[in-house]
Amino acid sequence: MNLRDIVQWDTRALQAVHRSLSVRAATIRFVQDGLADIGRLPAWQDDAADAARRRFRVVADDLSGEATAIAVVERLARDLVDAVTHLKAEVDGLREAAAAHGMALSDNGDIIDAPGPPVDAAATRRDELRAAARALILQMEDLVADAAAVLARAADGAAEPGETDRPGTGLSAPAPPPDGSPLDNREYWDALPAAQRREVIEQHPEWVGNRDGIPSAVRHEANVSRFDDERSRWEAERVRLRERLDRNKFGGVFTEDDARLWYAEQKLRDLDDLEKLVRDHPDSRLMLLDLQSGERTMAAFALGDPDTADHISVTTPGIDTTVASLRGMTDEAAALKAETERQLDLAGRTGDTVSTIAWLGYQPPTTTGPGNYDVPFIDQNLGRGWLVDSWQSDRATAGAPKLASFYEGLDIASRTPDSHITALGHSYGSYTQGLALQDAGPRQPVDDAVFYGSPGFDANDESDLGLAPRHGFVMRAHDDPITVADGFGRLGPDPVQTHLEQLSVCEAATPDGVQREDANGHSEYPRPSGNGELRTSGYNMAVIVAGLPELAIR
Repeated sequence: MNLRDIVQWDTRALQAVHRSLSVRAATIRFVQDGLADIGRLPAWQDDAADAARRRFRVVADDLSGEATAIAVVERLARDLVDAVTHLKAEVDGLREAAAAHGMALSDNGDIIDAPGPPVDAAATRRDELRAAARALILQMEDLVADAAAVLARAADGAAEPGETDRPGTGLSAPAPPPDGSPLDNREYWDALPAAQRREVIEQHPEWVGNRDGIPSAVRHEANVSRFDDERSRWEAERVRLRERLDRNKFGGVFTEDDARLWYAEQKLRDLDDLEKLVRDHPDSRLMLLDLQSGERTMAAFALGDPDTADHISVTTPGIDTTVASLRGMTDEAAALKAETERQLDLAGRTGDTVSTIAWLGYQPPTTTGPGNYDVPFIDQNLGRGWLVDSWQSDRATAGAPKLASFYEGLDIASRTPDSHITALGHSYGSYTQGLALQDAGPRQPVDDAVFYGSPGFDANDESDLGLAPRHGFVMRAHDDPITVADGFGRLGPDPVQTHLEQLSVCEAATPDGVQREDANGHSEYPRPSGNGELRTSGYNMAVIVAGLPELAIR
């Protein structure tokens, strides 16, 4: 199959088939009703009548089989009209987009230069067009295969009465590409007609809920719909582990069942927390729900719509952040969003929109739970486990590609031309963030990055992070105990000794006339002070997110 096949597929012929089958189905129903009426004549009671009724039943059974086959093919024709009409419109849109950039689509989905004066065509645009074209071809091939299977079943008499009302018996949605990039995922979704999109969300939410590049509203609906199934899964796992422990006279001494039970119970508590968070923020987006890939639950929670926002921030937290921490992170995200919108209003950009995201899509080091350092924190969380864990790199190394993919997915799913994305990294999360920025490749979706309370981020300047000059920023309080963890070079140079611009965390009167408090210790940077205003550090983050770095306090 190729793009020409899509364009040449005759939807009018499909519509004519659908109309013809509808008429035939109505005729069969009329004949069936007539036979039934004749068979019920009260005066017709002799042997000849009984023989006739038997023949009527045979005819009626034959007609029922034909009616079933016709119903199946009729629905197939109707669904194909919708699907092919969608594909044709997508091909037309791609060709228009290619022409606008001095390019053309070949039938096999390759991109070629169009005749005429050259037009600036970025490599990323070529990649997008090529991915979209090939996604349409794959979708067309899947439609043809599904249609052939449905027709074969109808011809063989294998169709069952009422099956047109059951899901999965007509055109079925294909699975997304395995290990697809965010761009592959978006083009897969765009190629699906509306009916198949609905099928994916309702029957296969796990296909799209955690896939970067899929629209955030789709991810949210898919993930929220999985709450009940995930709860049932982990309740069953809890029962299984309890029974295993009860049968083992040594308990969990020689197995890991007691640790697995602890994490299963924690994941059930995580589901409670996430359900409440979604209820309390009806306009939010649950962009990630992963209870399977690691010991701890992973999630990402957005305030505002990142697909339409002009300004997007992604906050990556550090050690000991779990789903239980997302409530506090969401409160901080709400304060950041409100302050960013306020600064945009003061700058006369009242039409700009903002989305702030708390991203816990990796497994930060923890100091609690089986297998971890269960030591109490002292002072500013300066405990033995906290120090040891802050020197680790494996959690960040594992999480950085996921964060880089999340950034790219935001950029690809955005319907706002050149949305402004700011990466915010706290503590160990800033190290993960630094690695993610370096993992972005030539298509760096992040415009600005702020590292605060950082033990290091394995970079010395913006060029190391794929950022433009003067678009990387560092903040650190004078009494932040993270200074004990950095300076050893394990996570890169001391952040305040890098060439990134140092922003103030001290008490200051900001250009908007607000007197702001300083940030102390390790955790106060994004939190409002006692007067309800963001501290100087939080204000600085807001103006960076707003794309107003000239207003930051140095």
